[in-house]
Amino acid sequence: MPANKRLTDLADFIVGKTSWIIDQWSHAVTRSPRIPSADDLPYEELVDHLPYLLLDLAQRLSEDSLIEVPKEAAHGRVHGRRRWEQGYTLAEVVREFGIIRAATTRAVELFARETPAFAAAERAEADKIINQFFTNALAHSAQQFETEQRSAFKASQQDRQAILDSALDCIIVMDEPGIIREWNAAAAALFGYPREEAVGTELAELIVPPELRAPHRAGLNHFRKTGEGPLLGRRIEVPAVRADGTSIQVELAIMHHRTETGALFTAYLRDITERVRSEKRRDAQYEIATLLFDDQPLRKIAPAILEKIAASGTWIFAALWMLEKDGSLRSCATWKSSERQAVFEEKTRHFIIPPRQGLPVPAIESGDPIWYADVLREEKFPRHEAALEAGMRGALFFPLAAPGGIKGVIELMSDTVLTPDADLIQLAGTLGRQIGLYLERKETAEELQRQKETAEAASRAKDRFLAALSHELRTPLTPVLMWACATSGDENLPEEIKEGLAMICRNIEMEARLIDDLLDLTRIAQGKLQLHLQFCEGDRLLQHALEIVRSQLSGKRLRVSVSLQASNHFIQVDPTRIEQVFWNLLKNAQKFTPENGQIALRSYDAEPGIVAFEIANEGKGIDASVMPKLFTAFEQGAPGAGGGLGLGLAICKAIVEMHGGTITATNRPDGAAFTFTLKTALPAAEQPPTDHPAAPVGSRSLRILIVEDDESTVRVMQRLLQNAKHEVVTATTVRDAIALIQKQEFDLVVSDLGLPDGSGHDLMREASRKGGARGIAVSGYGMEDDIERSREAGFSAHLTKPINVQDLTETIAKVTRI
Repeated sequence: MPANKRLTDLADFIVGKTSWIIDQWSHAVTRSPRIPSADDLPYEELVDHLPYLLLDLAQRLSEDSLIEVPKEAAHGRVHGRRRWEQGYTLAEVVREFGIIRAATTRAVELFARETPAFAAAERAEADKIINQFFTNALAHSAQQFETEQRSAFKASQQDRQAILDSALDCIIVMDEPGIIREWNAAAAALFGYPREEAVGTELAELIVPPELRAPHRAGLNHFRKTGEGPLLGRRIEVPAVRADGTSIQVELAIMHHRTETGALFTAYLRDITERVRSEKRRDAQYEIATLLFDDQPLRKIAPAILEKIAASGTWIFAALWMLEKDGSLRSCATWKSSERQAVFEEKTRHFIIPPRQGLPVPAIESGDPIWYADVLREEKFPRHEAALEAGMRGALFFPLAAPGGIKGVIELMSDTVLTPDADLIQLAGTLGRQIGLYLERKETAEELQRQKETAEAASRAKDRFLAALSHELRTPLTPVLMWACATSGDENLPEEIKEGLAMICRNIEMEARLIDDLLDLTRIAQGKLQLHLQFCEGDRLLQHALEIVRSQLSGKRLRVSVSLQASNHFIQVDPTRIEQVFWNLLKNAQKFTPENGQIALRSYDAEPGIVAFEIANEGKGIDASVMPKLFTAFEQGAPGAGGGLGLGLAICKAIVEMHGGTITATNRPDGAAFTFTLKTALPAAEQPPTDHPAAPVGSRSLRILIVEDDESTVRVMQRLLQNAKHEVVTATTVRDAIALIQKQEFDLVVSDLGLPDGSGHDLMREASRKGGARGIAVSGYGMEDDIERSREAGFSAHLTKPINVQDLTETIAKVTRI
């Protein structure tokens, strides 16, 4: 595995500081009393050995062997070990290693100051490697002097113990049966057993947790039988037990060697409890942040959050309390480590902490975590008996804080009396803020969702209201429009009467268009505005729209100039919709043009393949404050403008853009102008033939059933159809109509949809079952959904009120194919 780049840099730095470290060592030796060696070996020989020792250390720091070790290094290391065997005492070795280690540590400090990017974690890893390096060297020396004692000098046990005791890590020597043979000072300090008590005791009974003793002994038996040990030569992390019964985590490495009496195992242990605890807390914080980031409902992630927090310490129970509007606290989630806490958990789930009462109150009021060494001593702890039964003692309460205030409290319980842990309190504060922000975000999202649902409900209610209003407005217009249009065609009437009837027809059509504007707004908002494209002459659509508003223009004595200059005004559009655009723009121009003013209409070639239509009017123009929202629904064209619904321009924009065109408004010195553009189609001479030419109104008499509950509409439709030589029968209810269908054969059923005793859909389904009759639905409801329902019920066509005679007769011809 490649070495950490910073540790490799440190290795280079230490090698480069070799002379400096030697100087540090020489200075320390000069100040210290000289300890004569066995063969009066001069200290200068150790100076020769130091570069190779530091190269060894550099290799440990840089595991990818980027530092090339000279060939002389191997000789130097061997020669150094032989010199120590000849002359140096263990006390000298210990002292010299201590001086060299201290100088090396100072070199690391120099590197850290010169390298700002040298992180704390990297420094800790470097210190770990350096300590292990010198510890291993000392341990090797201990084994070396033990061999000297047995084979040559029977060296002093005191010297060997000096090396063991100088090690920062615990060194424990154990024989094959598992009995402790050596126990250094670091082991005594960590585990709480003095050397004289530990030596001669079985290791399993002393520091191995009860649940691991059987596997430990089985491993020793396996080694005695096979000579193999799966843990030998490896570095592992295991739990251990101290003399006071507390559990700790240790890093363990075991080496073994053979003696005349059997195998000896040397264990090197280091207390990593704090590191493991820090890692657990860091992991808990990361995992909780991941849960909160997923944005799942609180009820789903709360138990997992409590479990992650509890795993970061010695907690046996956790609860999440939510702050209610009245200030009380109610548990919404719990976690327990065993069934011993089941009763306490059940009581917590159904318990409500009254406002400003109980232990969580200080945490809520202060906004900071509160630590209790023993909750059983707290009078304000209401679940005292259940906590005593569950074995609970220490507790931590921390608030869930957010910018909008405290959202709740998390309660953690331990089975031991606790002492304050500053790191844990800091972690609790951080987690409390993270969870508090999550809760506030969820509250905001839920409130926005409620507002959205309310707005959607209001929108649906508005749509239903507009549809109902449309129906109620259209129904009385139908007989008037049909009668006026039909009567205006009578050649025997005086011209004045004809003009009056034509005026009535135009105004009813204008009223119908206003109603359409209301419904079109809903269609646009729902994305249901549909286009029925045809090849049309744009100039003709403009002139037809002009005729509809002609009487209103005349009422204000407005002059109209028309200049149709476009070389090609053929367009493929929905003619009804484009005429609606012209009509709305003309209505807008009529409203804002002063009396005796002028409106100018023109078409022209905007660019190749694009035709433009312009409606300009005299007046004061468009106010600057209105221009940005001119095409917004319900906005009037000018401050204080009277009349109109403020829908026309918004609908114009939507229709034009659906056709792939553009619409703009500009001010001119003498007024304002609206211009919209569309793509042109083939010239008239090149238009494809019509696939389905309009069917002429035939002369064959039809048997027609009219079902309508409005008396005026029934009378007019019956008279007009009878004048067209059709045999007409009428009914006002679904029941009467079905009775007629069962008795007679009809060619066509023309039915209103809203009848007193049911729907025209039910009637048409019955007529379809009987067979033969076609159907035309007539209704004040004209949305796409209404038309689709009519089609599904069996109607061949759907006419939206008000209808005129021409619309009705053409539809009858199309449906019956006369």
